[in-house]
This record gives sequence, structure tokens and C-alpha cells, in this order.
Amino acid sequence: MSSLSNTGSVYGPLSKFLHWVIAVLVILMLLISFFLGDIPDKVLKGVAFNAHKLTGLTILSLMVLRLIWTLFNPKPSLPFTPLWERFAERLVHWSFYIALLLMPIAGWVGSVAGGRPPRLGNFTFNLPIEKNESLSDLSFSVHNTVAFIIIALICIHVLAALFHYFIKKDKVLQRMLP
Repeated sequence: MSSLSNTGSVYGPLSKFLHWVIAVLVILMLLISFFLGDIPDKVLKGVAFNAHKLTGLTILSLMVLRLIWTLFNPKPSLPFTPLWERFAERLVHWSFYIALLLMPIAGWVGSVAGGRPPRLGNFTFNLPIEKNESLSDLSFSVHNTVAFIIIALICIHVLAALFHYFIKKDKVLQRMLP
């Protein structure tokens, strides 16, 4: 394996990079998205929403890359951990993957179905979807619901990392630190 790969005890540089870049982007998106609707200037609001959409597509692209990397790159082993903790770790880990793929896809489908696809200059990130208000509403409902699921997963993930660091005093947290 390359020097970018994980080892038996720590995550490799590419895994760490993807983890932290996605984490920062997701947290910023969650924080900023609560205020997007409050922007009074119509032009600035449109720019902010488009930036939100483009960032969502960036997260989607990074998550696809991360999923591929995860499937073909072995995960570092956990120190002695009870079966229930390993199960919980896997459940949260794969729930994150599903949610962080589903959320930007739902937002993208909702934007396209609502007639407002993401744009980068003259390029439009379109999908083969007709304008459909019902589909747009459903997609944004899923998008918003998944946001709260991601917030819950972030809380669980951070609390588990802190539990390992402060209570169990093992090296689980250090495996993902730069």
C-alpha cells in the first residue's frame, strides 16, 4: 500500500484529510444554513444559496471519494473494545456515510426539481429531472430531516471520541488526529 494508506493502528493522511475537510464543511454548512433564509438582500441571498448548493456538491464528491477509499483501504484496528461498542461505532460510521450522501443528493434533486439548480459560472449542475414542485418539496423535507440526523450523529461521534480520550484513555481519538 502507499504512504497515503491506513496502517493497523492509525488512519493514513488521505483518510485524515477527507475526514477533517468533510467535517469542517459539514459543520459550517449546518451552522450557516440556519441563517440563509434570513438574508434580506435578494441578490446576496441567491449567491449564498448557490454557494450552499456548490458546497453540498463538493461534500457529495468528497464523500464518494471517501467511500471508495474506505472500501479499498483497511480500517485501523480498535484497541480492546466490547462488542457493543464496535457495533455502535460501525452503526454511527455507516449512518454518517448514508446521511452525508443522502443530504446533498436530496438538496440537489430539490434544487433541480424546483427549477434552481446549482450554477458555477455558465455551467449548470443539472439532473435529468423535470421541474416538479412536489418532488422539490419532498426532497427538501428529506434534506432538512437528514440535517438533524447529522447533528445527532456529530454529537454521538464527538462524545464517543471524548469518552475514549478522557475515560478509557486509549488511542482511538489519536488515530484520526493529524
